[in-house]
Amino acid sequence: MKISRRSILGSILLIGLFGEGVALADAPAQKQSDTLVYLHSIEPASLFQWWTQATYPKRQILDSLVYLDEKNKLHPWLAKSWNQRGTVWTFKLRDDVEFTDGAKLDAATVVKNFDFWKKLSTSVHDSFFKEAKAIDPYTVEFHTTYPQPYLADMLSSALFGINSGPSLDRDLKELGEKPIGSGPFYLKEWKHGEEIVFERNDKYRWGPEGTHGGPAYLKTVLWKFVPDGNTRWLALEKGEADIVYDPPSVKWKEAQGKYLTSQQFAPGRNVALSFNVEAGPFTDKRIRQAFGYASNRKKIVESVFRGAVPYEGNGAFSQSTQEYIDLNNQYAYSPDKAIALLKEAGYGAVNAEGYRVNKDGKVLEVVLPLYPNLTNAEGLIAAQALQAEVKKVGFKLNIPVLTKTELAAGRYTKADEYDIYQGYWTVYAPTVLSINYRPPGKNTSTSTIYARQQINKYAVEDGEPNPHNRVRSRDWKLQEAIIAAHAESKPDARKAKFAALQKRISDDALALGFYASAYNIVEQKYLSGLLQNNDAPWFYEVKKN
Repeated sequence: MKISRRSILGSILLIGLFGEGVALADAPAQKQSDTLVYLHSIEPASLFQWWTQATYPKRQILDSLVYLDEKNKLHPWLAKSWNQRGTVWTFKLRDDVEFTDGAKLDAATVVKNFDFWKKLSTSVHDSFFKEAKAIDPYTVEFHTTYPQPYLADMLSSALFGINSGPSLDRDLKELGEKPIGSGPFYLKEWKHGEEIVFERNDKYRWGPEGTHGGPAYLKTVLWKFVPDGNTRWLALEKGEADIVYDPPSVKWKEAQGKYLTSQQFAPGRNVALSFNVEAGPFTDKRIRQAFGYASNRKKIVESVFRGAVPYEGNGAFSQSTQEYIDLNNQYAYSPDKAIALLKEAGYGAVNAEGYRVNKDGKVLEVVLPLYPNLTNAEGLIAAQALQAEVKKVGFKLNIPVLTKTELAAGRYTKADEYDIYQGYWTVYAPTVLSINYRPPGKNTSTSTIYARQQINKYAVEDGEPNPHNRVRSRDWKLQEAIIAAHAESKPDARKAKFAALQKRISDDALALGFYASAYNIVEQKYLSGLLQNNDAPWFYEVKKN
């Protein structure tokens, strides 16, 4: 497959849907010895959106109970030690931690944060979080509904960063504007549409094990929002930025030769194609499988991302998730297999436009909506290439690109409005399966997935909805198998159970992997100390040399 430069340039024009870049400083960034200029792509609406793009800035100001290093090893942080016994995890806390509002860390504060997390997203419930109890001033227990061997891993994320107790009494909007933590920086100012200014917390003395422990080396971090990747790259080249996130893929190889680079892959689920099995053509497994064989996903990823982002065939897990198995050879490109399956499913004829029709003359037409907060310009190009590939076997793939208003309104979330969902889900645990496949209760709406846009509201709980079940699975036996895998006490047996689940999801073509959710970062060579794990970049130890 060949993708022309013209199609790429045409697609990049769609970047206008995601906003325009902001003006950058005139002075070279290197001269600002104690100030870091960092350019990021997407600005969240609130820092308490349950979303990766809110996690990144939040990492600078909120500490976690445990710290995950770049080699995926856990270290003490706000918790000195921890252990699991069945459905109970016990954490022993430090007694010397102070938040930037003067409040002190104790077990009651952690319990209050636990209760707060549960209100923010149904995914917390689906990660088996049940309740927290303060045992003494510096001992806290987390109880789970089922055994959860990955709880400490999950808690390393800034999603589960610890807020000051008094700060959680504020309105949710105010909380999202200015979280208050115990981290090495505090949020001084957020100029929406432009930047967040972080300032050093000079009282900081509790950096995680393996770090220098004291105050950050930098005094100020200017976290600028620049949606266009080419603009971010140009700023780096001109010396106007110290670090940039997500450079254009065409520049990644050059960056590796000229600058310092760092790459991590988000845990949980990579950018995958999830099929709606409740309504429409993909209720038939043969049609889902045919789409997989026809999609030529590996070639698309290689052509569009040019080595900057790898292909991922596993639609359930990303490669940085515990118990992951390689499924890159599943549904290898085969138009012949795709056509045979479509004929078997009743789509034997082809109309004058090249689309398959059934015996009633109905066109094999499916909808893949794209969301501006989840798909960058290169992701749009990849989707357009997918559209061209599946047309070769007769699929009519429509790709509406939603506006932010439509996104907030929950467009294309009802069973009869979409056929494929393209997106990732970030959590450092195989528990992503429960989040993505737990059948809903009485409330079957998935529109509440966009509650992250309604920043003054907590997650809907009535009727046990699961807005993250975009496959619209009603398979409770699958959910029971997911729970059983978590409950398995023997690591090898647990690994085997999760492998079987990944294979089951692939064999049933409930979801197909597309490409990794990559955190690609480029930094000037005069910098040192960037900490980047699979959750977020952290500027705590960065120095300008």
